[in-house]
Amino acid sequence: MSKAKIRNADYSITQIVKKSAYRSYASKNDMQVMLKKCVRDLHELGYKVCHVKGFKAKHVYKLVDYWKEQNKSAGTIKNYLCKLRELGRLLGDSSLVKPDNTPYNVDGRKYIPTENKAIHDVDFSKCNDKLIRLSMEGQYLFGLRREESIKFILSDAIQRNNYITLSPSWTKGGIGREVPITSLAQREWLMRVDEAVNPGQSLIAEGCSYKDQLNKYAFQTRRMRLRKLHGLRHAYAQRRYRELTKYFDPNNQGWECPFNGGKTVDLMTNQESSIDFKVRSILTRELGHSRLNILKSYLK
Repeated sequence: MSKAKIRNADYSITQIVKKSAYRSYASKNDMQVMLKKCVRDLHELGYKVCHVKGFKAKHVYKLVDYWKEQNKSAGTIKNYLCKLRELGRLLGDSSLVKPDNTPYNVDGRKYIPTENKAIHDVDFSKCNDKLIRLSMEGQYLFGLRREESIKFILSDAIQRNNYITLSPSWTKGGIGREVPITSLAQREWLMRVDEAVNPGQSLIAEGCSYKDQLNKYAFQTRRMRLRKLHGLRHAYAQRRYRELTKYFDPNNQGWECPFNGGKTVDLMTNQESSIDFKVRSILTRELGHSRLNILKSYLK
């Protein structure tokens, strides 16, 4: 590999990603990391790309074949193609990546989770940073993504009819959404946020950037010997599933999701199956997803 050419390519990627349509820091960072990985893979294949403008349609086909040889999942390859498609838009080159994935023979995503990733028991008192602790609790109580929990601004989260509204500038894909307030613990959290920050302030410490706060968050989680706290969001989804099935169940009993010992759809009665579908549809919106199938990774 030519280190000079890679450095030049990396710099050009950093500059063009700043102009991308992605609104969140995390999405832009993902695009930057993935495009840089594409450059390194192309160098491995003998294509010494030294600038982002050097990406060609033939390179995309070569990369997809290379990733298949490495046994990358269909979902991962599609994520790379999505970032390359955005690059094509930025370069004004609509021919760089085909509008759909059919020409690349990428199999469809398969959501067949085998592991329950929910984190139900966390001693938040072990976190000695007040704002980071509030962010973690926001993930657990409202199912917020990490970025949403850090950028959360109470005064902007309009509270009406027992809902909080998440601003598009905090959320993945820039799509705002409403999350219900259904428990005393949630209301107490909102009160503690109100006491901890000034009006208009997020859960980012004054004088810190989002990136700085993210590093502080990572330090605290390592200190608490925790990792992958997306599991707090999984725990929210599982509690909410039980809550919603109870609400729709004529017997007011409800049931646990399959990951917690509840029935799978193939074992449900028609009525239970109908309620399950309705609950998953609601949860898909509350969690900020667009596809019902993704709920399998939370609930199975």
